[in-house]
Amino acid sequence: MNSFYDSIFSDKTRSSIQTLTTTLAVLGFITHLILIGLSAVSIIDLSSYGLFKNPINAIYTPFSFILIYEIYLLVFYLPRSFTTSLLKQFEIISLILVRRVFADITKIDFTTVSMTNIDLRNLFVDLLAVLALALTILLFYKAKSKLEESPQDKFDLILEKRFNNLKKYVSTALIVILACISLVHLVDFVFSSIYGEHLIPSMKNDLNSIFYKDFFTALILTDVLILLLSYSFFQDYFRLLRNTGFVIATILIRLSFGVNGLLNIILILSSAAFGYAILLIYINYRNSPQIDE
Repeated sequence: MNSFYDSIFSDKTRSSIQTLTTTLAVLGFITHLILIGLSAVSIIDLSSYGLFKNPINAIYTPFSFILIYEIYLLVFYLPRSFTTSLLKQFEIISLILVRRVFADITKIDFTTVSMTNIDLRNLFVDLLAVLALALTILLFYKAKSKLEESPQDKFDLILEKRFNNLKKYVSTALIVILACISLVHLVDFVFSSIYGEHLIPSMKNDLNSIFYKDFFTALILTDVLILLLSYSFFQDYFRLLRNTGFVIATILIRLSFGVNGLLNIILILSSAAFGYAILLIYINYRNSPQIDE
């Protein structure tokens, strides 16, 4: 298991996946643009597919590859840092929102649009949400940099090493589960595109939530497992509070995929704000000399 983990999550593998992601993103963007152009001059008929009606839709393809890489990074950091892993979740959500902004733009006819247009309001709401989430992520990174490492005795170091090894097993299992989820969604998407109906009736081709509902469900279960494992090694209340708070933040993100409109944005921003507040509490505890005494 360790050798399998090292082969998937080594720095060399991460660098190779990053290079591959960049290549696929550029090629995907160009290919998508070409298909939109061919459809526009009626060489091929893709009018029934929403993603081939506007050149701006071509941005969807490279962002999809980037999101896949960000998910890999999330699992990559999971055994290394629970805090960084949560940060990656917020970055993934922010990229999904950015991708949704481009989708909002393609829905609006700016030559006739009025301020009462619902699509225009959705665009401004999503833009504000991207800015708010980006600011929270920045504050999160600054707060994380202030987290001081407390000295550990030999016994604590042994426990930390064992705990990290268990997290590696969990991360390896998670990446396998995510690969299976991705394959199922890909097969269903291809089947529905050809035959007009879903292979799995419960699935919907919502471009902003496809795959991610199942992904965050698996991530929640993984986080809970890590939370339980951490408590078997460390009985520190504030560490338990931090990990529990991060799980709650992940649950709020997962719930956001089940709703639309303003409630979707409220759940996302509430998740980021709650996670940030929990981190501040934990940092204040760790860095407080009065508590250490």
